[in-house]
Amino acid sequence: MDGHLPSTIREAEALVLALYEPASPETIARIQETLHRLQRAPSGWWIARELLNHADDKVKFFGALTLIIKLNTESSSLSENDASELLQNLVGWFVKSLDDGSGAMVVRKLSSALVTFFLYFPSRWEWCIRHLCCSLSEGVSVPLESIGRTLDLSSLLQTVHPRKLQAALWFSATLVDEASKVEMNSAKHLGLHDTLMRNASDALAVMSHGLGRDPSADTASNGIRKDSIACLQSWVWFSQRMSSHDDHLVNSLRSLVQPTIAALGDEELYEVAVELLSDIMSNYSGFLTEDHYESLFSLFETQWSRERYQRLVEGDFDFDSVQFGQLMISLGDSKVQTLIYSVDDRSNRFLARLRGLLSAQGYPVNEDKIFVPALEFWSTYVETLTDCIYSDSESKAWVSSATSHVLEAISSIWRRVAYPPPNVLGSWDSTDRAGFGDARKDVADLLQSTFTVTGPPLISTFANLTLQSLSPESWTDLEAAAFCLGSLADCVAGDARCDDTLRAVFLSPLFELLQTSREVMPGRARQTCISLIERYSDYFERETQSLPAALNLLFSVLNDPHLAGAAARSIQRLCFSSRSILASEARAFLSQYQAIASQGQMDCLASERIMGAISAVIQAVSEESERLCHLEVLLGFVEHDARKAVHLLSLPETSPEIQGGLDIHRCSTLTEPSELPLHVALKALRGLISTGKGLQAPGDLPVDLENEKAYAFIDQGSRLGQIQSKIMSLIVELQSSFPRSGEVAECICNILKTGFSESEPAPFVFPPQVVCDYLAQQTSHGPRIGLFVSTACSFLSSLRSLKRDEVETIRTKLLGWVIGLLQQLSEPEDDTELAQNGIEFTNRMITREPMALFRPECLPLAEFFFIYSLRVLDGREPLPKAAAAEFWATFVSLKHADRGAQDTIDHAISQLGPLLAQSIVRNIGGNASRSELDRLSEPLKKMVSHQVKARVWLEQALFDPSFPGQQVSADEKAVFLKKVIK
Repeated sequence: MDGHLPSTIREAEALVLALYEPASPETIARIQETLHRLQRAPSGWWIARELLNHADDKVKFFGALTLIIKLNTESSSLSENDASELLQNLVGWFVKSLDDGSGAMVVRKLSSALVTFFLYFPSRWEWCIRHLCCSLSEGVSVPLESIGRTLDLSSLLQTVHPRKLQAALWFSATLVDEASKVEMNSAKHLGLHDTLMRNASDALAVMSHGLGRDPSADTASNGIRKDSIACLQSWVWFSQRMSSHDDHLVNSLRSLVQPTIAALGDEELYEVAVELLSDIMSNYSGFLTEDHYESLFSLFETQWSRERYQRLVEGDFDFDSVQFGQLMISLGDSKVQTLIYSVDDRSNRFLARLRGLLSAQGYPVNEDKIFVPALEFWSTYVETLTDCIYSDSESKAWVSSATSHVLEAISSIWRRVAYPPPNVLGSWDSTDRAGFGDARKDVADLLQSTFTVTGPPLISTFANLTLQSLSPESWTDLEAAAFCLGSLADCVAGDARCDDTLRAVFLSPLFELLQTSREVMPGRARQTCISLIERYSDYFERETQSLPAALNLLFSVLNDPHLAGAAARSIQRLCFSSRSILASEARAFLSQYQAIASQGQMDCLASERIMGAISAVIQAVSEESERLCHLEVLLGFVEHDARKAVHLLSLPETSPEIQGGLDIHRCSTLTEPSELPLHVALKALRGLISTGKGLQAPGDLPVDLENEKAYAFIDQGSRLGQIQSKIMSLIVELQSSFPRSGEVAECICNILKTGFSESEPAPFVFPPQVVCDYLAQQTSHGPRIGLFVSTACSFLSSLRSLKRDEVETIRTKLLGWVIGLLQQLSEPEDDTELAQNGIEFTNRMITREPMALFRPECLPLAEFFFIYSLRVLDGREPLPKAAAAEFWATFVSLKHADRGAQDTIDHAISQLGPLLAQSIVRNIGGNASRSELDRLSEPLKKMVSHQVKARVWLEQALFDPSFPGQQVSADEKAVFLKKVIK
């Protein structure tokens, strides 16, 4: 037990047996490690031999395992005589294990050892199955030379004991299972395929004999027949892999399919037979002939089939019953095109039964285990039908028949998507709940595919079903019909053909019912019906007379936590898309929001969406004074939240106002009273983000790129200027109140960005100098400083309408700020976000103004930055490194129209080029990961294509002592350089 290798067979036996005794994990691990070393020791061969003579199966199993390991590690060292002797011994041990009553685990492991020997020495055991069967018949390992090719194996098998026949089947199956894992085209396994093919007829004889046994002959017959089908499965998959090499093998194996189909009716063989046939039809349907398919279709017409089918659809979801359904579905999948084109009675009956699988008893997924596979079949059917219709221009009778099957399937499905009662759903585990949700999505996908075949009538069907279900007795049907109707929304987006149908739904009592029946209508049904408004938002854009009722309904449910999210999302979408139509209702929207917000019951996310929606409507108000008046009211809600956040922050955590905050301010993301001040502050800031986005000019407005206006400076004393000042004051106050919050910093950056893309004066289009000064005030001590630098990158792009000298002033100030922040980092790794964004900012700067780094006031900063970005390029952080690679790719290819400016740039590159080349070469030579090489190749390409000294710089770098690849020869470096410099 102390880890030394056993020196006697008794010690080895004791060690193996100790492995199965109760012991600590450390002791077991130590035993396993010792046995592992023993198996690889030179003495492993004779120890394996001796262990196989032991009476205990566990010891014999370990002996067989040791032989497999020795073959896998030392087969190449065996002489011809050694190999021949080993084979005779292996066969002898195999035969003996069947005579001395060894357990199946020993016999199977010895079978694996024999297969391993064959894979390494196929030419020494050409007729492996025949030789093994002869040895099993004789009870000893017979000499190889005594086995003739003319031997009648079928007659010989009559004399083999049932247990030995079973072992021959195990060997035949393992033979091709393991051979399938081997690359037979490799030199190492040359000739293996041909030798296997020579044994195929013998394997077929063994399987045929096994399948043909009389089940009443002895107790072992059923087990042999099972193993024959399992062996056939192994050979079928092997033939699939080898089908390009040998059609004869496939044709031979096909002769065993009919007996396998017949075996379905035998309860003892059913499971293995149904698994094989289902697998073949699902993964290798070409293996079966038309006669086989005919037999299978005929099988489903029998009384046996009708009884099994009836049990399945009545709720028997035991494994064997579900397997029967899977067999039906596999047959349908493999012959789906034939079923589409067929209009005969038998095909119609088969499709009717497949349709019936959609209506089996029980809730899908949790109880009904065949619903989802059946649903997948009908999805395949519809997709194939669509292809058939579009590929066949002539109208055929089969189209009508096939379409009717689809519609009948849909009529069987739609109620199945209804959620069970809450108490039933609550008893399911998370897997079943998620699976049921996925099944609903699959139904939605099927409906969308079906629309391609049927067109608008499918919308009418579910619109009518929705209208028919507007009663308390039909809430479940209402939810299911509304879900299906909503699933089809994308099919008619922008299509007015279904507007009359949708009008009937949206002008029906549905909206009134949703407002008045909130106490009796289940929440899920209300949620699904309300989501119809969002799903069909483009309808409301066309049918504006329906908008007020829809919006009134949506506003009325905002206080319901289960409905607020979907309702707010729908309000936002409708207001964004129909802002010009709703502009006259801006005051009414503000009043409704005021009434809801004052109750403090609305989720923050819903609140943000509503603010964005209202601001979009405000943006569409044409008269400026009215627009700004509405905006001031809307911003009042933000000011209220900001003041509340600052006030709450000033209170001790034990204050009743803090501790009771969760009752007053309800939000799904707020869990701790101590988080309330920051939470309210973030609500205010996110409200500003939503407002800023809503006020952005719609993307579909024309933009005059040829006549861009110069920036119009806003008088800070004007009403618009005062609003801007108020917004900036809110930002500054909340940042100073919560100086350590990264979320606050992120929100502020997003607020600033809402104005960068705008071309007209607007509340969030702050004066450029104000933005510049605000950004430049941020220090490295604040959170997410890298995010502010990223915002500065975006800000650079918004300066296009400023005068050149104003732009240069701002750029210079921001550049000094950014590089100053980088200088404060001890190492780039200390803040990778800042390092990455600082380099990206500088890259964007020189892309717009190549001389930005060479202004006199920037030269000290430039010197630092060049060395800094080279350090980053040599570093390990992937994102900053990628940014540095992009910067240097830009820098070495900089061009300027002014000759003097270009000379300055060229001089800098001549000084920095050798250092850059060293960094690139060090990375390519081994310092960079494989995933980084594409990025690092960019500065290399630009250097080679733009710099005449690139060859010299790279050659010096390759032979510099800092080059990491010490094993790379000088010749290899020269070849690399030649390939790079073409």
